[in-house]
Amino acid sequence: MNLLAQPLRIGSFEAPNRIMQAAHSKQFSDRVESDRETAYFVRRARGGCGLFVAGNHLVHPTASTRGFEDAWRPEAVEANRRMTGAIHDAGARVLVQLNHHGAQAAPEGPDGPRPVFAPSRILSPSTGVATRAASERDIAGFVAAWADAAERSRLGGFDGVEIHLAHGYLLHQFLSPLYNRRTDAYGGDLEGRTRFPREVLRAVRDRVGNDFTVGIRIVVNEHNDAGLDAAACREIVAALREEARIDFLDTAAGGYHDVHWVFPTSAMPAAWLRDDVAALKRANPDIPVFGVGSATSVEEAEEVLASGIADMVALTRGQLADPDLATKLLTGATDDIRHCIRLNQGCLGRGSQGLAVSCTVNPAAGRELEQRPRRAARPARWTVVGGGPAGLRAAVDLAGLGHTVTLLEREAELGGQLRRAARVPGRGSVALLVADLEREARAAGVELRLGTAASIEAIAATEPAGVLLATGAVAPAASALAVDGAFTGPRPTTVDAFTAMDDPASLGDRVLVIDDDGTAYASGVLLSLVDAGAAVQVVTPFEQLLPHVGTGYERQLVLRTLARGRFDRITSASVRADARSTVAVDLLTGAALPLPSPTAIVALTPRQSATVDDLDCEALEAALGIPVAVVGDAVAPRGIDAAIAEAWRFALSTAN
Repeated sequence: MNLLAQPLRIGSFEAPNRIMQAAHSKQFSDRVESDRETAYFVRRARGGCGLFVAGNHLVHPTASTRGFEDAWRPEAVEANRRMTGAIHDAGARVLVQLNHHGAQAAPEGPDGPRPVFAPSRILSPSTGVATRAASERDIAGFVAAWADAAERSRLGGFDGVEIHLAHGYLLHQFLSPLYNRRTDAYGGDLEGRTRFPREVLRAVRDRVGNDFTVGIRIVVNEHNDAGLDAAACREIVAALREEARIDFLDTAAGGYHDVHWVFPTSAMPAAWLRDDVAALKRANPDIPVFGVGSATSVEEAEEVLASGIADMVALTRGQLADPDLATKLLTGATDDIRHCIRLNQGCLGRGSQGLAVSCTVNPAAGRELEQRPRRAARPARWTVVGGGPAGLRAAVDLAGLGHTVTLLEREAELGGQLRRAARVPGRGSVALLVADLEREARAAGVELRLGTAASIEAIAATEPAGVLLATGAVAPAASALAVDGAFTGPRPTTVDAFTAMDDPASLGDRVLVIDDDGTAYASGVLLSLVDAGAAVQVVTPFEQLLPHVGTGYERQLVLRTLARGRFDRITSASVRADARSTVAVDLLTGAALPLPSPTAIVALTPRQSATVDDLDCEALEAALGIPVAVVGDAVAPRGIDAAIAEAWRFALSTAN
């Protein structure tokens, strides 16, 4: 029996199967739901997903955020009806998450400055802003706002509401001793800290009645010694259930104080909440529990149900990557799954910058309204140079449009820099992308010529009508690029980043790293060196270590991982090295700090684009007499999502 295919009663409605997408903010809408958001959900409903939670509808003007929906706006009702009707027509059910960001709200809202509310006066861990302690009048206003929002949600056609008590947002903040330092009736013991959430649940239930589904998203463990452990979270759930009928429990962990538990990257276990979700289900056997972070892999989703860990399996980023994931799981076609690689670059990385969410491995995510050709009007012969992510993605999509495609790769294996990235501790999930792209290329009929150097003669021999260069990037041994400079005086002999990652043991016991890159590329090198056991000293001209790591919510975890090794760093400094000494020079004061003599010096200068036979695109085009295009790192070195998105867009451009 396929347990995933079984329907599930959730309060007043029945979900058609046990696969869901939990709430995730996509920034496809602003203030009210949009056609773009609707199209995103409908595509995944047609792909088999049984239940969605529309994320972060904000209940009060003090929480309004650009790119999010306002549940307090009367005009939201009609916009919601259009979206919920389309989702229902596609065969799925949809809840709405009602929230207030509390301390995590920005002090500058869409309509201007505003106070930032929290249980107590604290510094927000996400913005650094000093919050205003909510008064009893403020609390009463928020309670009424949640009830009003729930009523509008019902009028908007949602199948139920999810009250957000997790992720370090306002209701969670009242529950947590990390935020709640009150001494009045809304603080202190369990009764006090749950009072505001209990008032919200009671007001919502009174407003919508007993024939409408009301559930909660609840933190199951804060993973902080000063916060709530799993047992305390289960005690909170019991107290909330005594106050009002709760129809489901949706799970989450951590908060913005430990944000990698909220938005886990590949360095976290795939089933990062499994044990705590299972314990919550054992304590609440009579109502559905949604298993977020409970499956060891998407292929093992059914095991979550078979083991009794949860009643519904949340595969949220998995369905961003593959909108047909649910159907593939329900029909057993798991060999065709396109996997999420959990780097948070195209999804959360874009969202954290106020940009519409996409997906590293699926650049079509969020573009469901766009009309795309299925076949090229004039199929042609294309040669793709480079078997990294850009080259493979382009080859797959060109072949899918009906073109004849030959791919030349000088190495004996496909993957390019992805193979190196997959060896970085905590980034093994990148290997899934390599395997998926190779599988898709072979299935599409791409001719793969491995171990073939792409000289001008080799390209011409394939007799193409057009050439696409996806030659990637190399790690240069040239001078640093940072404005303040990473070296003072003559440049010492250095090892480039790729060499360091490929054979860290050859560098000796004490490695000096000069970092004027500061991106996830640099963090991968540092993680590899520390994992190899060397004592690593980093000197960087930046004011902080790895300043360009953070949009994917992995910075905190990366720094903690480095700190567990033999690791030290000096910021705002350059290096002066000669045969007699190595010193770090403070860029502000000029003071020199002697450094231990290193066994090797690694230069993390940003990568530079690779070429064919030292020719750029225009020169190669002239030499071959046919169109030549460039994508990915061969244009400018960036991340995986940029390489894949450019390749996808290029392939589509050849269809007309």
